[in-house]
Amino acid sequence: MPPVDGRERRRSLIAHAIVDGLILVAIALLLLAGPALAKPALTASGGTVIALSNLASDEGCQPARMSGTVVKRAFGRDGLFLQSVVVEERSGQRSVINVDDGYRGLDAASSGAVKQALDTLLTVGRKVSLRVLGCGAAGRTLSLDAVKPL
Repeated sequence: MPPVDGRERRRSLIAHAIVDGLILVAIALLLLAGPALAKPALTASGGTVIALSNLASDEGCQPARMSGTVVKRAFGRDGLFLQSVVVEERSGQRSVINVDDGYRGLDAASSGAVKQALDTLLTVGRKVSLRVLGCGAAGRTLSLDAVKPL
């Protein structure tokens, strides 16, 4: 390997410093921007939550409405937090609706209220009206954005 003179060494150090700086700026921008988090809204009547909305972020997703009966629920590994529900529409068609857990990042009182409302509003056998977000390829992945009983 040929010897490196002082000028080349200085250029190399400057180039590496610039690249390192750009990487740090990119990381900082990603951390500051982050994903747009939804801020759930609860509608209550007589101290009971009767509807939930704004449960998912709709970035790049298509909103749709549907109604039907909850026929199945699935929970995460911990067995505590609702992960998805299967809803059967009047036509007999069934759809899996994912339940995002972004609300878990809220303060303890808000997170608990959303969890309890989801557990109550999305019980098996309950008829519900939903607003879902179709994301991914052809909007096939459905995420729950709002729910209210029928």
